[in-house]
Amino acid sequence: MKRILAYYREKGFRYALDDVGAGFSTVELLSELQPLYMKLDMKYVQGVSKDPEKQKIAEAFLQQALKLGSVPFAEGIETREDFEWLRNKGYQLFQGYLFGKPAPIAEKDKISVK
Repeated sequence: MKRILAYYREKGFRYALDDVGAGFSTVELLSELQPLYMKLDMKYVQGVSKDPEKQKIAEAFLQQALKLGSVPFAEGIETREDFEWLRNKGYQLFQGYLFGKPAPIAEKDKISVK
């Protein structure tokens, strides 16, 4: 995996490690992979503004991402309270239903793949 990601990095690809949580997919592995983006799993995001245990995980995750030079990314944002809590702590990117729900692509915007 390290070789594949190193190849992608050489070719200019940017990648995110998805669904990272309390175990941080092991700190050693993360430091070796050096992802540009690290996404905190939604199970730690949803309700974080009111849950002290999730707050500890989110804060530790944030510190680890910043230490590695990764952009901290929170997925699964559904409430303004969770978004504001994470933004105020220092998260930089966000994804979730609060910002928009998945929708079909309009016929005029579809890309034809042949």
